[in-house]
Formats: sequence, C-alpha cells, structure tokens
Amino acid sequence: MGSAVLRAAHMQEDAPPWVLEDRLSERLLDRRSLGEVRAEIARWAPEVRAAFRLAHAVRSRLAEDIAMEGLAVGRHDYVLLGAGLDTFAWRHPRAGLFRIWEIDHPATQRWKRRALAERQLGEPANVRFVPVDLAALSLGAIDTPVAATWNWLGVTMYLERPVTEQVLQVIAQRDIGTTLVVNFLLADEETDDFTRAFQATAAEVVSREGEPVRAAYTRSGCVDLLARAGFSSISLFDAVALKERYFPHRDDLRLPDSTLVCLARV
Repeated sequence: MGSAVLRAAHMQEDAPPWVLEDRLSERLLDRRSLGEVRAEIARWAPEVRAAFRLAHAVRSRLAEDIAMEGLAVGRHDYVLLGAGLDTFAWRHPRAGLFRIWEIDHPATQRWKRRALAERQLGEPANVRFVPVDLAALSLGAIDTPVAATWNWLGVTMYLERPVTEQVLQVIAQRDIGTTLVVNFLLADEETDDFTRAFQATAAEVVSREGEPVRAAYTRSGCVDLLARAGFSSISLFDAVALKERYFPHRDDLRLPDSTLVCLARV
C-alpha cells in the first residue's frame, strides 16, 4: 500500500515532467487504508518523504523501460514477482503487447483482485495471476515463461539471503535473453548520512508492520550474488546512474542511495 501511495504522490507533489505517471495505484486502496498510509507518510521528514516517492517511481520506471526494450528482441513476457499493487497492466499504453504474469502471495493477490473488481477496473485478458506462497513452494515448481523480463523490486531486503539466492538461481536457469531487474538494500558502509536517515525511517515502518529488514548488501556483493546465480551480464544503477538517466538537470529531485538496482541478463 505504501509503495502505491508513494508512486502516486510523485505526480501530486513533485513538479513535472514526472519520472513515472501512475494515477491509478492509490485508487486500489479503500478510504480508510489510504488515510492511514498518508498519515504515516506525513510523519516523515519532508526530505525523506520526497526521497521515498522518487525512489519508488524511478525503480518502477526502469523496470518498465527494460520491458519495453525487450519487445524489440521478441521478449513479450513480463513477470512481476511480488506484484503487489503494481498497475502496469492497467495504465501503460503498450501493456497490451505483453503477456503479463503477476506472481504474489495468495492472500495479497486475492485482496488486489477484489479491489480491482470493486473499482470496476477489470482484469485484462493478457494478465495471468499466479498465486503462490514461496515460503511453501519453490519458484522452480511454478510454470513461468522460458524467456521474459522479470521485475523483482522491493522484496530482497525482507528475505534471508539463502532464499534470495534460490530465487535468483531459478530465474538464471531460464533461456538466453531472460532479463531481471532487481534491487538490493545497500549496507550502511556504502551510504551517506542522508541515505542512512532514509533507511532508518524505512526500517522503523516495516518493522512496525511485522516485516523487518533481513538483508543488506555491498555493491560488490550484489555483483557476486548475481554472477554465482548464473547471470552472464550485470549492470548496476545507483542513485547517480538513475539521476543521469532520468532527471540529470533536476536539482529539485534528490534520490537516496539506499538501494542498488541491478539489471542482470542470462
């Protein structure tokens, strides 16, 4: 819910042009939930709040851009692992060119589909919902496309490292051309004071909600993790690289170096 509200807040509180235009995400929340999330976000320092909404918008934009690039080489499957309240299938003008796989915990997915029905948003014919509890069933036991763009964002920091390693290995066993966009929380020693303040706020919130941070990585550790899983090409997008790609001349937008977004290919 927080991620959905933050993506929407980027358009509501930051000046255009926007990195991501998601007017739909927070509509999936009922009035009470939306009020609670907004009240929580309002408690944060203004600079932390701004950094949060930008971080959530940028990471989604990168994944969607990589998916679009895949169309040119025939990669028409887009897998959202831990889809949550992602709205790509309902708002992106080219979403209909993909077969979209939303993989999520059964309870979360039921909740989302109920929200879609209540708001009369429907379920596009090209979206395949895959309910699975990965704590009980390995990703390798699930039917997934042989070569796709995978979006795995905002998840690894809440998993023990062995679980993350196992998931990465399954994805890396897919066919050549398989592409993954994944992010990892950066270890304290690789961040600055502003980013550590940002991370402290995030850690407090998720711990209070019963989903504590379980893993952080160094940049070299991320590369090693992906290489050992079996990926042959790895590119890193830190705050500097993302700013240069999406808003190089925007001094009003400050992105924290809290997570490292990685692009890995088989």
